[in-house]
Amino acid sequence: MNNRMMAMLLVAAAMPTSVWAQEASPADSASDQSGDIIVTANKRPERQLDVPSAITAFRGSDLLDSGYTSLKDYLALTPGVQVSQTGGGGAPVIRGLTTGTNLGAIVGIVVDGAPVGPSSSFNLGGANSTDLDPIDLERVEVLKGPQGTLYGANTLGGLVSYTFARPNLDRVTAIARGELSGTQHGGTSYSFRAAASAPVVQDMLGLRVSGYIDRPSGFIDNSVAGINDFNRQRNWGINGSLRFEPTPELSINIVGFHQQVNQLGQDYVVYGADRKPLTDLHYDQQLYSKYRKNSDVLIGTVDYDLGFANLTSVSSYQKIDTYVVLNALTFNAQLPVFTAFGGVPVPAGTAAGADAKGPVKKFSQELRLASSDDGPLQYVLGAFYTYEKARTSTNVVGFDPDFQEVPTLAPAIGFGVNDTYKEIAGFGNLTYKFGEAFDLTGGLRIGRISQAYNQTFYGSDAAAFNNFLGFLGLDPVPADTGTTRGSETVKTYLLTARYHFSPDGMIYARYATGFRPGGPNFAVPGLPPSFKSDSTENFEGGLKTKFWDGKGTIDLSAFYMRWKDILIQVSSGGLNAYANGGNARVYGVEGSLSLRPVDGLTLAGTIAYNDGKITSVDPLAAASLGVGDPLPNSAKWSGSLTLDYRTPIGGDWQAVVGGTAKFVGKRYTSLRSSLINPFYLMPGYALFDVRAGVENERVDISLFVRNLTDKRAQLSGSAANGINEIIVQRPRTMGVAVTFKY
Repeated sequence: MNNRMMAMLLVAAAMPTSVWAQEASPADSASDQSGDIIVTANKRPERQLDVPSAITAFRGSDLLDSGYTSLKDYLALTPGVQVSQTGGGGAPVIRGLTTGTNLGAIVGIVVDGAPVGPSSSFNLGGANSTDLDPIDLERVEVLKGPQGTLYGANTLGGLVSYTFARPNLDRVTAIARGELSGTQHGGTSYSFRAAASAPVVQDMLGLRVSGYIDRPSGFIDNSVAGINDFNRQRNWGINGSLRFEPTPELSINIVGFHQQVNQLGQDYVVYGADRKPLTDLHYDQQLYSKYRKNSDVLIGTVDYDLGFANLTSVSSYQKIDTYVVLNALTFNAQLPVFTAFGGVPVPAGTAAGADAKGPVKKFSQELRLASSDDGPLQYVLGAFYTYEKARTSTNVVGFDPDFQEVPTLAPAIGFGVNDTYKEIAGFGNLTYKFGEAFDLTGGLRIGRISQAYNQTFYGSDAAAFNNFLGFLGLDPVPADTGTTRGSETVKTYLLTARYHFSPDGMIYARYATGFRPGGPNFAVPGLPPSFKSDSTENFEGGLKTKFWDGKGTIDLSAFYMRWKDILIQVSSGGLNAYANGGNARVYGVEGSLSLRPVDGLTLAGTIAYNDGKITSVDPLAAASLGVGDPLPNSAKWSGSLTLDYRTPIGGDWQAVVGGTAKFVGKRYTSLRSSLINPFYLMPGYALFDVRAGVENERVDISLFVRNLTDKRAQLSGSAANGINEIIVQRPRTMGVAVTFKY
């Protein structure tokens, strides 16, 4: 990033307040009368401006209007946040907390207050975060730093919280949006999404239904497989909710959604050591990655106003089925070796692939009580229970040149993990106000986690592999480990101090901790039979305020975070398992600024500086990380600039123009010292989007160009497969979007 660009970002600096958070009608349920966005980061409604932590919030309607329909689109406008997309659907990286290959979720996902996605580290949760369509959403909140006291496991880096739009009880509303676009060097994409809400019983019972179809075209060719634009996607989802309010004190909301994500090939391009593609927009390998995810989630929320407090129950049931196929070049040379130890012959033209299947069933229940009066002592007290059951299989499979499984090598080697995860926890936050301006909050959560684990080892080459281990002097892998059980008690803490120097301005200090669960380990000879939770503690201070008579908002934070007992992948005898590998520290600053200098014009900027490094290494993990290694998938500098302008053009119509620039510095794909996952250094990039159109209360017509300069931005990737597989930005894409509202 050059000095001029850096100066532009510094002028536009300050922390997590999106441009959209400044523009909402008072009727929007996500906003108060002044248009300030209302969030529930602390499990009670309050202005984003009053939350004593780093948070960015987006309204679903504003995301839809801007054409940002996926997690990676709007997280790019969140300071200090990246998205890792390697090996699955992608997962947020907040404040640099990642080892490149997340073995369990580091950032939690919450939908209507219920945790969605696996808690255990065995069930692919670290690579496949839930990504909801904005047609379904009232808002999205991105909470940065550990959130362990209120949200529990898997929030050691932060949290993404989705809130669904609720049914309307007094009138009929509807919205439909269609989009058509063409990608340079690729094909034609289209999408359609719609939602309708209506009262069934006036002012008492309402129904809302929505759905979407999204068909992004491919833009990468595979000459070996003979397929053009092979990385196309086929995604769709439906959502339905009921809202029942029989009395002013009682509200019941039930929502269910089904979602299917199907990507025929990921957006990989093979790059050389010079950071240039071997062939532009090509992935010329016999095998290529595939990704499929089906999600069924049902959430019930009951709110009852007791007068002195609000009682809330949140229940959820979910079934999530994930399937991933990856190229496995490192096994291509090993399969013939297994033949020498009694394995099956390998037919000519066979290529090795690694597939992973992770069906998860999960139930969760939370019950909490939040004070509702305005006295000096306020509280949020609750209890939480979850039960999760999954069978995850990871297999090395032989494929013929037509990408069909070779029956005798389906699989060659396979591991099955049957995992049961239970957690019960109690939590509480107490806030004491020493007056209108100053308050202190303390929080504690105590949870008991129990896991039962069983591993099976199978495949046509399983016996040959054990013969190979014997040749190396290692013990064989058992065909069935039997059931192993383990449990742990985890405590997390919170302490915040907040001082309002004006009704719209405050400074705060925050200390918070978070964790990711430990558990029984893969049965690999020479490696420990279990691993413990890794954890973070975060020290943070910040400033949030409006200025210039409310025309400007600034949000700044600085933080220092310690990451202890990092969960890392280690290897023995060619097999991988988990271990607590060492410690790290991360520090940085984040900021955002929003200005409305004249009617119709909004300017916004974000910037983040992040420095994360490994500080100590366990001897067992010496081949996986080293002291001084930068944390991967996180740039030291990143930021964005956004402009939106609206002006009347006659009647009830107005013209709209806007643009967004996003800047990201260089990043490593993995830890620099890792011998298991070799690193590749991705260069920094800048991306530009522009849009223009006309709109009124009922119709919005917009023309857009995304990736205006046709930049081959390298977003994330891996070098663990013997080649540099890099996910690249979609080339220049031009299109039109039309929205109808009723």
